[in-house]
Amino acid sequence: MLIIVSCAKDDEPEYLVDLPLQPYFDRFAAEAALRSVAIDYEALMITGDIRVIGTPNVIGQCGHTEKEPNVVIIDKFYWDTADDLEREFLVFHELGHCALKLGHLDDADVRGDCVSIMTSGTGLCRINYTEATREGLLDELFTQ
Repeated sequence: MLIIVSCAKDDEPEYLVDLPLQPYFDRFAAEAALRSVAIDYEALMITGDIRVIGTPNVIGQCGHTEKEPNVVIIDKFYWDTADDLEREFLVFHELGHCALKLGHLDDADVRGDCVSIMTSGTGLCRINYTEATREGLLDELFTQ
């Protein structure tokens, strides 16, 4: 009698990122590395998904469930209309929660601009994420 036992690959969680999100995940890890921060999405068990978020005024989330310990969820409707910098800002913000374990920071500079990508977006400061402000905001993100 021969008994073959095998563990199905389906039993192991897969840490996948939706294809359109992958360049932003790669960019986040590259920017982190430039600032001596190592990001290992598999070790952190972070996945990425574009789907409809039914909660009003929510365009991104870092979700935590038993099935998805750390999932970056980006709202499909927002994604479809956002430009590259808007997408980057949102994905980097959510990865700030999931990968760096950061909370919200709503501090503003003297002009009223948010000093962090980690702003809650509640209007306490003005989001000003542009090519000109990007480097400074990324420096702040990876040094918190």
